[in-house]
Amino acid sequence: MMEIPIFIINGFLDSGKTTFIIDAIEKDGFSKNGRTLVIQCEDGEIELAEEFARKYNTSLVKIDSQEDLTPEYLSELAARYLPDRVIFEMNCMWNMNKVFFPDGYQIAQSITFINASTFEIYYNNLRQKFKDMIALSDLIVFNRCDDSSKLAPYQTSLKLMNSNAQFMIMNSEGIIQQAFEEPLPYDLNAEIIQIKDEDYGRWYIDTFENPKRYENRIIEFNAMVTISRKLPKNSFIAGRYAMTCCANDVQLYGHLCTKTLGLKLKNKSWVHIVAKMSFEYSQEYQEEEGILDPISITEIAPLLKPILDLR
Repeated sequence: MMEIPIFIINGFLDSGKTTFIIDAIEKDGFSKNGRTLVIQCEDGEIELAEEFARKYNTSLVKIDSQEDLTPEYLSELAARYLPDRVIFEMNCMWNMNKVFFPDGYQIAQSITFINASTFEIYYNNLRQKFKDMIALSDLIVFNRCDDSSKLAPYQTSLKLMNSNAQFMIMNSEGIIQQAFEEPLPYDLNAEIIQIKDEDYGRWYIDTFENPKRYENRIIEFNAMVTISRKLPKNSFIAGRYAMTCCANDVQLYGHLCTKTLGLKLKNKSWVHIVAKMSFEYSQEYQEEEGILDPISITEIAPLLKPILDLR
């Protein structure tokens, strides 16, 4: 049985979801390649008209409550409309972790739209909902964004919410480009790349996005030691805890350090590390992960601000 691809379009009110859906139906040739079912889970300011839908071989279904979005109902819709694709205009206030799709549906892409003019309001007041959308997205688009510099202070926290997502900006003229292109806060050309405590998060994200920059390079930074029985003998995770949402949402971000150089390090102690960096593919995480081969390790006192506050 062929699976029906699902495109999830998320975002707060007035973020541009419906406009994107209309453009996709009209310009991407959907009507020439089968039937489209649009499931709208909220009423936006822009209406997707029935007349437009009929013209482009599209059916519309509105769902008013998350309780109605059940696998059984979705199976019923698939049998009724026989769609070749389904577009969900999602209600971002619903809990996506409790939305389950039946057999025969396959999520093809999840896109979150953010109105750049109201971004800070939602980010500061509905942080957990904001993070939930980002965490489940393949693509995040800052819509109506004519000044990308205003987003720069949020780069690290947003990317830690979802390091695998692509972040783009779309200006008022509809021109799309990559977000976050400002320079790094440390010198990549230095013989030893020195990472300041406040720049740890930015460096950590960049090691995943641009591993070639750090392959066989020497890195110097302060980190907390995390020891686990799951790790190879005499190795540890050198990292930092970071808060991207709230006090209850603190996570460890670190890289494997291959040896202790004879030191009897304690769990959650602090060290100053100089190490040569390489990368190995992780089957568990399906991506390249940084490996630190230490040149020197010095025990230090805990940092005055041990947790990176990226809220």
